Amino acid sequence: MSVSPDPAESAAASAPLDSAPARHRAETRRRLVAAATELFARQGLRATTSTQIARAAGVAAGTFYLHFADKQALFREIAFGALAELRARMEAAQRAVAERGLEAQLRARMEELVGFADEKRDLVRIVFGRAHEADAIGDELADELFPGVEARLRERIEEDRADPALHPAVAAQALIAGWTRVVAWWVEDPSRAPREAVVETLVRLHPVFTHRRGR
Repeated sequence: MSVSPDPAESAAASAPLDSAPARHRAETRRRLVAAATELFARQGLRATTSTQIARAAGVAAGTFYLHFADKQALFREIAFGALAELRARMEAAQRAVAERGLEAQLRARMEELVGFADEKRDLVRIVFGRAHEADAIGDELADELFPGVEARLRERIEEDRADPALHPAVAAQALIAGWTRVVAWWVEDPSRAPREAVVETLVRLHPVFTHRRGR
């Protein structure tokens, strides 16, 4: 049995951007995102259905598909929206301490990463947790969140600021996997380690600093 969308929502799809129908469409989308965010946090990605999301948003079940192809598409919007916020915070934190050197910049980025994970525990659990509910989305997010890690490691190895035995691509993947896995592990139960200890350990495990201490 097919599910019909709200006729008003269908009309809004082709309306001018500043029109009342378009504003109605934007509000419907906002409600779907808000409802999905809450349901994903409470039930997880796999247990949540598009029908549940539509019902929680107060719209017809068919209306969901005027906005999103499926629940994974909606989750991607939520996850990548959060990613954009985190990247902006990390970049701003790094710029604020740019004159204090590499260690201060890395620590600033890790502080933002851990702090954001603490604020968005459910999202982190879904994306990077052991259940792997988000499947490939987690890998995409990690690649987007930490761009240029391999290139920066390569530069520092060439400058003898990191262990020359490291393969830059392998080391970059190990770092990214470690960062995301640690924050996912920590948000499951923050009593496992003080927040400051998580940040400091992530910084100290960076190849630049392990190499420096060993020389």
